[in-house]
Amino acid sequence: MAIVLNNKIRYWTARLRNGPAAAFCRWWCGELKQLLPLSWQQRLQHAWRRVMLVLEPGQLQLGVEENHAIEWLESVSLQQDAVLQRQQIRGLLEKHDVLEAPRFLALDQAQVLRKELMLPAATESNLQQVLAFEMDRQTPFRAADVYYAWKIAASDKESGQIRVELFVVPRKPMDQSLEMLGARGLAASGIDVLDDAQALGINLLPPERRLRAANPQSRLNIALAAAALVLVVVVMAESLNFRAHTVGKLETAIADVQDEAKRVQRLREQVAETSEAASFLTRRRAQSPMAIELLADVTKILPDDTYLDRLVISQDAVLMQGKSRNAQQLIEVVNKSEIFDNAAFRGSTRLDATSGLEIFEINAQVSGQGSP
Repeated sequence: MAIVLNNKIRYWTARLRNGPAAAFCRWWCGELKQLLPLSWQQRLQHAWRRVMLVLEPGQLQLGVEENHAIEWLESVSLQQDAVLQRQQIRGLLEKHDVLEAPRFLALDQAQVLRKELMLPAATESNLQQVLAFEMDRQTPFRAADVYYAWKIAASDKESGQIRVELFVVPRKPMDQSLEMLGARGLAASGIDVLDDAQALGINLLPPERRLRAANPQSRLNIALAAAALVLVVVVMAESLNFRAHTVGKLETAIADVQDEAKRVQRLREQVAETSEAASFLTRRRAQSPMAIELLADVTKILPDDTYLDRLVISQDAVLMQGKSRNAQQLIEVVNKSEIFDNAAFRGSTRLDATSGLEIFEINAQVSGQGSP
């Protein structure tokens, strides 16, 4: 169970280290670094320095790697007493403020066997064991006799393979070199390879052999990164809060404007309805004469021997009921009016026995040509 869990952890660690998540983290850390003050950025960069150690015949060359560039400090003769050299080297490291920086033995490319391998992508999570198994097939050495490291140069998703660059050095001469450095107070944290005066950024030394030195600058680096992360989270949260507050205010303002627009629309509809009603009345007024005009015209056109018992005025017609000495002439009289047309008796006329007058009922249409 522990082996399966360990393999899972290695698999996901490799995926994170070589996948898009690692690229995003590197970009994000770079962006966070740009947010820091310049003096903090310099300290942050200063905290990642490494002491680079190059062993030459009879000489030990010391340098400091910072920002992927190596500044060579001084060469020390290995013919001197190791105890005396320990103090000399310590003073040199203190002078350049790298006493607590990790120390790396830097090898020339000629000292390293370098080979490219094509492996299935499924082996990415367990490359250490896979390369150890393939060591005697791909190199003249056994895995137990060498120190090795690797870099994933490319990954082809279509073919399901990865291109791995393997670096191998014999274990025995490396142990001798590390022992020589340890005697001079330079216990190594790793073994790297120089390519055109630049370190490749690998570590051939297995994890159990690496010196874990507490670097105050690294602790400061972590503290600064944590502080920057907290500041960014606070700024982002404040920005989101401000945006939510702004959106809420805008939504309230929009709702108020919408309510106002609805009220204006209702007023416009009321005005339109009122205008339409007024226009209708005006049109009706223009099309039909007023009742008083109709009454005046009836009074004007009827003879003196004729009077009305009943006058009914509707929208486009009138009904006249009354008595007259000569009812037959009334049709002609009404039709001569400028207001009435198509006058006709409603039923037949009859004689009133009491008054001796003729009783009549006349219907007439209103022509609409009354005075304006």
